Amino acid sequence: MINRSGVILTNNHVIAGAVKITVAFATTRPSREGRGQDPDDDLALLKVNPDGLQPRAAGAGELRHGGGRDPTAAIGNPFGLPRSLTTGVVSALQREIQAPNSFEIDNVIQTDAPINPGNSGGPLLNEQGQVIGINSQIETGGGSGSGSVGIGFAIRSTQRLP
Repeated sequence: MINRSGVILTNNHVIAGAVKITVAFATTRPSREGRGQDPDDDLALLKVNPDGLQPRAAGAGELRHGGGRDPTAAIGNPFGLPRSLTTGVVSALQREIQAPNSFEIDNVIQTDAPINPGNSGGPLLNEQGQVIGINSQIETGGGSGSGSVGIGFAIRSTQRLP
């Protein structure tokens, strides 16, 4: 959740084509009230009713060292394992990846924090616990493997958050 009014930032490819979206929290399952989608940047906003949640928004953060040595933490549900956390560092900045619609997304963060199928749409956090990106893609090394080889990409949130 990026603010206390119930706005959630995720990947567009996570919710694209969905008829029904359920957002699960530790204490309750609020109904989704709306959404906005940007397929070109592979980002989407969901709006939920925060009543009874006592939300604590992570907020947008920056990289302290400009990359290279910045610690990162990736949160998601890799392979269906809920609320998983992995850690690493920023490996490089200003990478380019392709959105599912083939649009080029620039200024992407590369991290070695293990990101696997199911991490998409989850936050990439800095050492202060602030959102610096949205986990989006991984390099699988080609072949038939679908797991991470230690190269993950997160779309920078600091330039895209409302």
